[in-house]
Amino acid sequence: RSTGIKSQGKAVVKASKAAATCGLKENSVKLASIATAAAIVIGAPMLIAPEEAFARDVQPYAGLTPCKSNAAFKKREKNELKTLEKRLKKYDAESAPALALNATMQKTRNRFANYGEAGLLCGADGLPHLIVDGNLEHLGEFALPGLGFLYVAGWIGYAGRSYVQLNKETAKKPTEGEIIINVPMALKLMFAAGAWPIKAAFELKNGTLTAPASEITVSPR
Repeated sequence: RSTGIKSQGKAVVKASKAAATCGLKENSVKLASIATAAAIVIGAPMLIAPEEAFARDVQPYAGLTPCKSNAAFKKREKNELKTLEKRLKKYDAESAPALALNATMQKTRNRFANYGEAGLLCGADGLPHLIVDGNLEHLGEFALPGLGFLYVAGWIGYAGRSYVQLNKETAKKPTEGEIIINVPMALKLMFAAGAWPIKAAFELKNGTLTAPASEITVSPR
């Protein structure tokens, strides 16, 4: 009886070991399949062709297609070059007008090529359309030029404001100083105004950026 019990116990142990081994194998297979699926999902964007990704980016913008493959855009380029070629035929190859027209034709080709390579989107009119909805793919079309414009506009405004203030404090005839510009002083203030965002921030903190309320005139009511 004891021998039978021992043999039964060994059989149970072997069965449990076999079950554990099978369970480990199944878990390994499951983990491997999960890892493979994750790798496919992560690597999927890399396997997508650039044209496919670009087409997916264009989908929200109805009627717009990449300029590089836009038929109207290509036709516009062809027409512009054709017009220049007609004018070119009227002049000798080595004449000044011919050289100027050749240079213009090359600039035209470069311009259209740059539009195509920059990823701009064109409409049915063959003209590039700026995307200003915050899409990071088109950030350079509006946001960066817009920030540049604001910086330059602020630079000019801050330099002019500084000139008017300093002229009012130092000139004997401030009105004349505004009509006949003091060029050395204006140039000095213009270069100093390049750091206008920092200067304006300090002035705002000190309370000197804007005029005090006591100096603001109020029309009688």
